[in-house]
Amino acid sequence: MNKKILTILLALMLAMSCVPAFAEDAVSSATVNVASFPAVAEHEDANVLVVYFSTDDTVKAVALTAAEALEADVFEIVPEQPYTDADLAYYTNCRADKEQNDRNARPAIAVWPESLEQYNVIFIGYPIWHGQAPKILYTLLEGVDVSGKTIVPFCTSASSGAGSSASNLEKVTDGASWLKAKRINNHSTAEQIRSWALTALAETAK
Repeated sequence: MNKKILTILLALMLAMSCVPAFAEDAVSSATVNVASFPAVAEHEDANVLVVYFSTDDTVKAVALTAAEALEADVFEIVPEQPYTDADLAYYTNCRADKEQNDRNARPAIAVWPESLEQYNVIFIGYPIWHGQAPKILYTLLEGVDVSGKTIVPFCTSASSGAGSSASNLEKVTDGASWLKAKRINNHSTAEQIRSWALTALAETAK
């Protein structure tokens, strides 16, 4: 065998041996430093709910990590029409571009939460799309009653801050108390996410 080819093959084998073997629930495309999704149990008497919308693993990883620390229930916002890679090809007049540019866009949700009555605190997580929360968050918040609840918004983004994303969401709700939005920094570890979630929960009790 050609000596150069043999050297390349040996290098590839060595590299593959160094790749960690994650379980099927591994975080595959997140920018946070979380290796796998924690198993989040259901709690009959939970008074905290973590709601999230995620088109890749990033927001999902943060939401489930926070929910585990909070012993909270979890609700994923699932669009009736799933987003494809083409839908998310920003600045190509893709579906996401069109929705974010249309103040009246309200993408349909496949399944709605049965009831929010038992929850006092609701964490709401989303990615930043063109500086704002995806319009499907508006669909949810205009369709449920969050009056009397405390909302803890959090977001992920490759570079943008939370900006006015949460304050604009707050405008479509009535009677809820909103904390300042938290942008989860890139490469945040699971321990950092747990610490933030518990600190935010303590703040809701003040």
